[in-house]
Amino acid sequence: MSIVASITEISAVGATIGVLVAAIYYIITLRHNTRAREMEICRLVVSDYISEQAIERWATMMNMQWKDDKDFLETYGQSNTEMFGVWASWFFAWEMMGILLKNKVVKAEEMHDMGGYSAIFAWEKFKDIIQGLRNSTWGKDAFSNAEFFAQEMLKIKMKKEPSFKDMLVAYKAYNMTLKPSGR
Repeated sequence: MSIVASITEISAVGATIGVLVAAIYYIITLRHNTRAREMEICRLVVSDYISEQAIERWATMMNMQWKDDKDFLETYGQSNTEMFGVWASWFFAWEMMGILLKNKVVKAEEMHDMGGYSAIFAWEKFKDIIQGLRNSTWGKDAFSNAEFFAQEMLKIKMKKEPSFKDMLVAYKAYNMTLKPSGR
């Protein structure tokens, strides 16, 4: 074997190692950037959860009471922009989170751990209203991604805390006492 052939082989091995190292570096960088992007999206999405105003809006929403769909729309519908904004802003946020989950931009477990579980009780409280809106004016897919998000949060909550089922049953029973009979 000649020196030129040996140098050529060493050069080819060196080039192969260089390409391999570059590919590994690219994969590591890509994974890091993907993870950083995911965390930034999560941070931006949940930034609404952590403000004092957001917590006040959530508490106001969860304390809303109505007799029937008509009463709800008169009291909290679009004609009352302030109260409409209180509950609708949360459902639009959960709608966006559902879209992000469906498209696998964020992980459900991370959204749950960042407060996404708040959608569970809200969905239980408002699902009849939203179903009524789907059947009347907003279309069958109204807040469908928010519903998906709440269901995903419920799955995670039940997996992490099996006793949560009892709390949810108690909440549903309590919520029924707030509604007029026949509903």
